[in-house]
Amino acid sequence: MDFLGISEHNHYSGNNNPGMHVAHYGLGLYQADTSNNNGTFVSMYGMEWGTIGQGGHVVVYGVPLLIGWESGSGAWGPSNNYNVYCAKGDFASFWPIVQSYPTAFCTLAHPETGDYGNLLDAAPYVANTDSVVAGVAVRSGSAFSITTNYTDLPAGLYEDKFLKALARGYHVGPTIDHDNHNTTFGRTNKSRTVVLASSLHRDSIMAAFRANRFYASDDWNAQVNFTINGKFMGTDFTSTGNSSISVTVNDPDAPGDPNDNINKIEIFYGITGSGTVASLLSSNTGSASLNHNHATSIGTNYYYFAKITQVDGNIIWTAPIWVNRTAIIVPLELTRFTGIQHKEQIRLNWITAQEINADHFEIERSFDGSRFEKIGRVNSKYHTTSSYTSYDFSDAGALNGLNFYRLKQFDLDGKYRYSDIVPVMFNHSIVRTIRVNPNPVISNLNIALTLAENANVVCKIYNAEGREIKTMTALVTAGKNIISADIKDLANGNYIVVVIANNEKVAETRFIKQ
Repeated sequence: MDFLGISEHNHYSGNNNPGMHVAHYGLGLYQADTSNNNGTFVSMYGMEWGTIGQGGHVVVYGVPLLIGWESGSGAWGPSNNYNVYCAKGDFASFWPIVQSYPTAFCTLAHPETGDYGNLLDAAPYVANTDSVVAGVAVRSGSAFSITTNYTDLPAGLYEDKFLKALARGYHVGPTIDHDNHNTTFGRTNKSRTVVLASSLHRDSIMAAFRANRFYASDDWNAQVNFTINGKFMGTDFTSTGNSSISVTVNDPDAPGDPNDNINKIEIFYGITGSGTVASLLSSNTGSASLNHNHATSIGTNYYYFAKITQVDGNIIWTAPIWVNRTAIIVPLELTRFTGIQHKEQIRLNWITAQEINADHFEIERSFDGSRFEKIGRVNSKYHTTSSYTSYDFSDAGALNGLNFYRLKQFDLDGKYRYSDIVPVMFNHSIVRTIRVNPNPVISNLNIALTLAENANVVCKIYNAEGREIKTMTALVTAGKNIISADIKDLANGNYIVVVIANNEKVAETRFIKQ
């Protein structure tokens, strides 16, 4: 696996005594942060909110506080067992709470009829709910499996709930949850949720989920490329022409294992918000690719997804692509707008699929997500073009924490429109470098820090289980510093050094005690 998300029950009491304490949620977030290694392995921690008996379970990531309902002292401790209150089963209040966190998203776990306030069955479509629900589990489990050699068969099927969500107008992709109640993560079977991210970075993974760029696969390394008019899965775009659909599948194991060859590719389509589930549009057998041109009607919103079946029966479901068929030419079509921290700046990038009489872009920034100010301007490269065009802008004025960006896109006649808002996390660290020596170490550990400014810092040493073993406080100055620690009494093993300044983690490294 390239990434792992663990979402624990949000409450203490109930069937099987889930046992969540509010302090444990913060600890889970911390342990995910300390084990996360962008570029190598991404760790995520969240909550499974709700109960099966009162509306079902929702998997939530990106919310830094525990949402719950257990009030007063109890088995969980002397005070309320939540940071943010939401009554059990009150989904109408729950969705806006999640929406208040710009990077958060939800997926629907093992959905049943009537769950989530009848979200998939009878309740009216709600756009705000659509903005936070990114996925629906098409498989979940086996929850209590103790298998660790990948031999369990694919788990229970919830494909009909995925189809219902799409028919009702929700922009969701398919996920596969292992729902592990034992620590068998990823090892019970080969099923995976596959994410199309720009990098193996937690921010990129989170952004991909929010943008529906993922698919569900019973096979752990099958690679699917599904596009319409060159747009990849998860895209919602406007087209003045028909839908040119392409599906290609590659399984690296197929040359040596005929069971991983493709038996069938199917393309389904539906009308967004019609309430009618998707119909089969095109299919073929015995081929790893399928191309189809769908003649569409002007003024209709379509969605499409692919379903691939391998020879051994494994199934892959792609996230949909949504197409708004129109006769009106869109002056400027923005296909991508992203931001990421690069050293001490935020680097923004956006791509246009076409431009007609485009003049320039104004870049706006907000620190609260509502009040924006202009921070820059980028001129259109061609004014009119049907080719993909890429733009970049760097912001050196970001504040520590979340920064929000949007584009104000001007035409030559002075008309303008706004892009979607993109949140970007910025971490200004006073620690430029951290190094420990010797490593491995026997008795005396030297922690070398290079700082950008003077600061009071706290160095904490944790063992491999995340338990705090030793704490040191030091006043350090800008430049190079050495903090020494006597660790001869520590047991042999792996340890983590965490540096904290102004109550925030600013650096970490690891060492081995021998």
